[in-house]
Amino acid sequence: MTERARAERIREMFDRIATGYDRQNTLFSLDRDRAWRRRAARLADLRPGSVALDLCTGTGKLAAELLPYARPGGRVIGLDFSPRMLELARRQVPGVEFQLGDVMTLPLADRSIDAVTIAFGLRNLVDREGGLREMFRVLKPGGRLVILEFRPPPGGPLFLLYRVYLAGVMPRVAAWFGMDQRAYRYLADTVQDFPSPIELARLLEQVGFSDVQVERMTAGIVALHRALRPN
Repeated sequence: MTERARAERIREMFDRIATGYDRQNTLFSLDRDRAWRRRAARLADLRPGSVALDLCTGTGKLAAELLPYARPGGRVIGLDFSPRMLELARRQVPGVEFQLGDVMTLPLADRSIDAVTIAFGLRNLVDREGGLREMFRVLKPGGRLVILEFRPPPGGPLFLLYRVYLAGVMPRVAAWFGMDQRAYRYLADTVQDFPSPIELARLLEQVGFSDVQVERMTAGIVALHRALRPN
């Protein structure tokens, strides 16, 4: 399958699950997703008048958390490739500038953004390094990148339950509640195939970011990466 065909298939999946997306995230995260997004918004370190870009914004939950930090005088742009997700976001989150677009070709000028955030979207990019290079391009010198993502379960008995939960429990619960079982199989696969926090930190440094910091949350199942574009 070509990268373009794979990206189109992922977009169709997110259009399909958009209506129940927020409810299902809250269910499967045991209501921890809200706290994770709040922490990510704080780490973006916005000031009044700042311009923030939230990528793979979905229904705009993280963009909504960023907005109070950028006001007054600032802007929050939420970008996603799913028209259905953006339709919901525009209804639910007033004040954010939602745009249909592709992370691989951001419709923004070089060095124009104070902070870029991306929550649970980096693992969906067909070219992860290329997407990070686009984020680097649009950030101002000294600008912040914040990545919120599930970490892959490491080996060993400690994370056995986590692996069982991802690969077995989530798809079955999705089926019981009439959700899209294929989408939650996809979630399990992409989480388990995602780089470890250390590997992602190295990739960020290779792209050109500096001062890469990693924060693990909720017994280590979620990782927050914060990095700077050097001056």
